[in-house]
Amino acid sequence: MPATPLIMDVDTGVDDALALLLALSSPEVELVGVSTVAGNVPLQRTTDNTLRLLQWAGRDDVPVYAGAERPLVRDAVAADDVHGATGLGASHLPEASTSPAGDGVEFLLNTLQARPGEVTLVATGPLTNLARAEAQVPGVLRQARQVIIMGGAVQVPGNITPTAEFNFYADPHAARQVLASEAEMVLVGLDVTEQIWLEQATLQACTGTRAAFCRAACEPVIAFESAHYGFAGMHVHDPVALGAALWPQLFRTQQLWIDVETTGELTVGQVVVDQRALASDQERLGWPVTCAMDVEQARLLELFTERVLQN
Repeated sequence: MPATPLIMDVDTGVDDALALLLALSSPEVELVGVSTVAGNVPLQRTTDNTLRLLQWAGRDDVPVYAGAERPLVRDAVAADDVHGATGLGASHLPEASTSPAGDGVEFLLNTLQARPGEVTLVATGPLTNLARAEAQVPGVLRQARQVIIMGGAVQVPGNITPTAEFNFYADPHAARQVLASEAEMVLVGLDVTEQIWLEQATLQACTGTRAAFCRAACEPVIAFESAHYGFAGMHVHDPVALGAALWPQLFRTQQLWIDVETTGELTVGQVVVDQRALASDQERLGWPVTCAMDVEQARLLELFTERVLQN
């Protein structure tokens, strides 16, 4: 069976790095390119981290494209208090010998239009690049085979505010525009990503170069999450989102009518679900989106561990 062409749109902090390593270890996909966006850390860092990681993993043949350096409307936010000053925790990767291959938004536009219906797009950072591509060429996201989004909190609390997940909070206007594109889409939010913990003990038990990198990279995230959740481990949000592209059979999904709050003082970035008992969908607010609601936790974590930590 031929590999599925895959684009990853990332704000490379720790869990983006883990997702990239999972993609590189998965024969089901052909990683055709990576676009970067400001998010966990500023754009220069996310791009440099991506270049360094791909080179270190022996895949500097995968082109990297630098995308948006700020959200569509609001001021930038970052999560360097979680991911460390560089975005890759306590790890130290050699300086990259390669440079960005071009503009991230242009890359998305060119690739999706050249290969309509073929390419799966997995976005694990704020959705600024995707929104800008859709604004320039309306309907371009519908040219993707599927758009998998790590973002939002549908029926659970947020992780940066009481109601918002970080990526949707960082650029709520972009999130709203991408949902409105009505592309073939799966939203993989905190509802499922917070079901899966990578235990510190698992990292410590694994040997090899990749495991050593992951231990160092994950160190500050585990310290942060241990302090907040009382568990010696971390959520692997972005690898779970990629898992929805690799192993959709492990996920239970539900189509919901959703929108994103862009201006609320307490609710900016919140996913709003219209669950009113209306007679007609035409009366509902938002857009129908396939949302991941449950996942086979043990199996997904087993596959991630085999491919990333034991490879």
